[in-house]
Amino acid sequence: MQYNELNQKYSAMLEELLSILNQAGGQALQGEVKVDSGEAAAEVTPEFTPGHEYPLLRLTFSTTGQSAYDHQFLMDRSLAGLVYSWMVGGDPPEEIGDEHLDAVKEAVGQIIGQLQAAFDGEDGAFTPGEVAISQLATADELALPEGGLVATYSFSRGDDDTKHLITHIIQGELAAQEGEEAPAEEAAGAETGEGAEDAPEAEAETADDDMLSDDFGEEVPATILEDTSAEEPVKTADEPTDLVAETAGIDDIFGEEFDEPAGASDTSSVEASPVQFDEFGPSRKTDGQGRQIDMLLDVELDVTVELGRKIMLVEEILRLGKGSVVELDKLAGEPVDILVNGKKLAEGEVVVVEDHFGVRLTNLINPRERIRSLGKA
Repeated sequence: MQYNELNQKYSAMLEELLSILNQAGGQALQGEVKVDSGEAAAEVTPEFTPGHEYPLLRLTFSTTGQSAYDHQFLMDRSLAGLVYSWMVGGDPPEEIGDEHLDAVKEAVGQIIGQLQAAFDGEDGAFTPGEVAISQLATADELALPEGGLVATYSFSRGDDDTKHLITHIIQGELAAQEGEEAPAEEAAGAETGEGAEDAPEAEAETADDDMLSDDFGEEVPATILEDTSAEEPVKTADEPTDLVAETAGIDDIFGEEFDEPAGASDTSSVEASPVQFDEFGPSRKTDGQGRQIDMLLDVELDVTVELGRKIMLVEEILRLGKGSVVELDKLAGEPVDILVNGKKLAEGEVVVVEDHFGVRLTNLINPRERIRSLGKA
């Protein structure tokens, strides 16, 4: 395992990684999260022991991209109950069950998705595999990769200063760097396959050189010389040429009965008259952008007023009952969004008109965007 290269790559992206973990962790755990890196990353050795008490939790998944990596995350078993309580609400459970482990998998899956989107298109872009979680009762069940890299993180949530430790173990194969020797299989392929492909090109280049050499055209077959000597001598510019005798006249081609069209020689008798064009009707009015909007005026559209949104787990939705309150992402007093066929058209405030709710428009998007939104599905 190329530990040095792996450590350099991890150190280069550590600052950006921590920034994304703070944001993604806050969204997954329903609160502000502060993530810090612990001690400097080190190489995994047989003497390594994680700073967790057994039994502990281990999450494993793989990532593929420019290189393939296997990841292990170690954490205290009690952290599963805390994650469940943060995501669902309420106090941490006394006993850890499958639903609490599933909550940890859900939170980690959301964080991985945020990381994947953040590094998309960069050198660290990756595609994650399925997350698996297991409980380890003793140190004998912990399989440590030789030459892997181990890093530690600590995080706290909200106003609680309690630090929760997470250990990250990485193992993988990096792409060959510049200057490194290619594997034996690739070297063998270069000697056979690549050499065979270059051979026809070399022969073609040799043939081209022969065709373009200075000796080309010096030796002319005798038969060609004999044929050219029997031909009539070529007339030079000094010798007069009878063009009439050697060139066929127009009468020889079309016959003696060929007559010129009447009036062809006398252009003075041709009379010209002005062209009469049909008159066009008045042009239809447009919206100033070349579009005819009149044909759309009778089309019915759905107008929706969006008060706010909320992302909820299936478990949270199933627990809703009469009298439950769903907190939206809008603050009190913020303008509501007015959508036309799902496209935002304006912002406004909720009012009461007699016995009905209404919306007073406070801000409209510019006319060009409004026209474009009407034509989108």
